Amino acid sequence: MSAGAARAAGEIRLGICGAGNIVANHLGAIARVDGLRATAVSSRTMKSARAIARQFGVPAAYDDHRRVIESPDVDVVLVATPNYQHAPLTLAALAAGKHAMVEKPLATTVAEARQMVAAAARAERRLFYAEQLPQAPKSAMLAAAAQAGRFGDIYLVRQIERHHGPYSPWFFQKETAGGGVLMDLGCHSISVILDILRGRAIERVSAVTRTFVHTQGDVEDFAVVHLHFAGGVVGIAENNWCKPGGMDSITEICGTKGSVWGDLFKGSGLTAYLENGALGHRGGRGWHFPQYDPLWENGYIAQFETLKKTLRDGAPAPQTGVEGLRVMRIMAAAYRSAARDGQPVRFADKL
Repeated sequence: MSAGAARAAGEIRLGICGAGNIVANHLGAIARVDGLRATAVSSRTMKSARAIARQFGVPAAYDDHRRVIESPDVDVVLVATPNYQHAPLTLAALAAGKHAMVEKPLATTVAEARQMVAAAARAERRLFYAEQLPQAPKSAMLAAAAQAGRFGDIYLVRQIERHHGPYSPWFFQKETAGGGVLMDLGCHSISVILDILRGRAIERVSAVTRTFVHTQGDVEDFAVVHLHFAGGVVGIAENNWCKPGGMDSITEICGTKGSVWGDLFKGSGLTAYLENGALGHRGGRGWHFPQYDPLWENGYIAQFETLKKTLRDGAPAPQTGVEGLRVMRIMAAAYRSAARDGQPVRFADKL
């Protein structure tokens, strides 16, 4: 029986282009959301496609992304490939009449991102931006509290994402990644800041980028971006691939009536020191702060719950191609500022 014949009433079928590390998170989350099912996965090699398909029980595996896009058993194409493939694969999916979800960053250039948003509008298809960090429970709680005025008049939002560098060589080449750590981690930080300061326009962007550790490519591994919002509020995105000892994801809000420091990875209440082995999903010698449910705590479950509610009920999606385009424009402004030794760049924000 084909996947199409076995389709349950109202089931949303997802096909995934890509089989890299992030795809396991997506497939794990999809399996936990009622009404969603992964029906196909593709990779550059059949070996990697079949391996992840077997791991998660996906019925079809291909070594050609077009097979996923053209499959009659796919309603939504999730593009989780290297960045340079985001735009062409998304445009092909939309042209095939499919909805699309695209891993961050939306594209490698603002021009590509604009093209993707326009194509979705023409095709009357949904373009989801797979930016899960604002949908993580801790991030969502902070944003809701900010919107409710719990911190008084906010004057600073700082978001930090850092670790010792990505796993694949394509991240270190501008041709394939579009940029360095700003494109990889900075887009997370910027999205969280924008969600907390929802409804506020950015007037200027300034940034500094450097390369300290990962000199094998032609991109930065350190970036600090200042977002100057209307009314004087400042957003700071701090990102680097230079930090040994694991990953940090930290959000700080300062206001006239309160402040908060939210640590995504070290706030579960579990602390351990191990010489070997793992407590949770990360191994290695040293201190461990394991999450008890990484897919939920990091926002992947919420991301796919949102997709389901949007496609079934018409609920608004908090992270769409429009949000992804705004982040791309901010990062482009940051790179222009960095090229001018950090001088602020005026930003025409259209909310």
